[in-house]
Amino acid sequence: MQSKLVDIEDFYYSDNPYDVLKFYTKFNSAEELVKWMKTRPRAPISFHEIEGDTDVIVVIPTADVNNKYAKGDLEMYNGLHIIFCESSGKYFNYATSVNTCVKEAMKYNPEWIIFSNDDVYKIDEPSVLKKELGKFDYKDPNTILPVGKNYKFVKSEIRVLKPTIIKGYRNCLLGGLSLLKGKFSGRYPKNFDISLIWFLARAQIYYNSLLRKFNLPFLDLRVASTDTISYKARYLMERALGEYINNFYIKKFGDFGGFSRGYLNKFGTNIFDETFINGVENYDLSLQLLWKKIPVNIINYRKGSYKGRSLGLGLNNKGVSRTIRSFSNFIYMAYKNLDNLVKKDAIDSL
Repeated sequence: MQSKLVDIEDFYYSDNPYDVLKFYTKFNSAEELVKWMKTRPRAPISFHEIEGDTDVIVVIPTADVNNKYAKGDLEMYNGLHIIFCESSGKYFNYATSVNTCVKEAMKYNPEWIIFSNDDVYKIDEPSVLKKELGKFDYKDPNTILPVGKNYKFVKSEIRVLKPTIIKGYRNCLLGGLSLLKGKFSGRYPKNFDISLIWFLARAQIYYNSLLRKFNLPFLDLRVASTDTISYKARYLMERALGEYINNFYIKKFGDFGGFSRGYLNKFGTNIFDETFINGVENYDLSLQLLWKKIPVNIINYRKGSYKGRSLGLGLNNKGVSRTIRSFSNFIYMAYKNLDNLVKKDAIDSL
């Protein structure tokens, strides 16, 4: 497919996934790509505050403060002080929005700051959240995560692997089969372009070759499930083929997390690394806490999630383009954390 695009940025933001893939051909090293990521503009951010108890302040990045998800947040966090950080457009940056909002919230000298996506819904009352936070000293560097709906918390795993040629083709095959299963199970619309499945599968071969070019490992991010047959089979295969380097179990931050005043005073208000472009900054945050040995406390507070519905994801040109754009985030996370990721004395999350 012939492209008429010239500017690197146009390739990256194209809704044509073939153009987005060509974006990566413009860089000869990971350093060049990371430099481009760091120098991107940022979309303007405006604050919309709902007055409430400033001991616990909730900061919520949103594209539209009047959308249905943002309105639901008012009920979910009723009684707490809420700061919406509204930002949109191609230069929207999730990490920048959260960090900017946290900095604004610190003007009130709160005991805790909670960051929350807008596409969440209430299960437990705000009073439960306040009660659980009260179990920890806000003057100490503390962080919190909620339990799941069943009061259980499941860790995530980061597997560090060599991006071999065989792995690239294996990812292509297994990824393609998984997507085809989704098609025949009715998960996707009947009229969607089936060629996108083939494109996504082949893109895995290219992605692994890109990692080899940049001398970076492949990072496999998934929910930890060590007792399943598929996990054990993958474990044995990765070792037999010489792909395995390391693995880490983390308490992953997702669409909700909390930080004490003590943490923010010690480490600053930049919770997320703003080089990331709306992807895997949450995994990176979990890794930074792991390296610093900061405890991540699980509290008995539950909330629900619409799982990215406000982003409008799907198996279409826009959704697939977004998936290809996310390669840059995985590359940056591997580049940034390389020394710790390849250490043989892997440590578990606290």
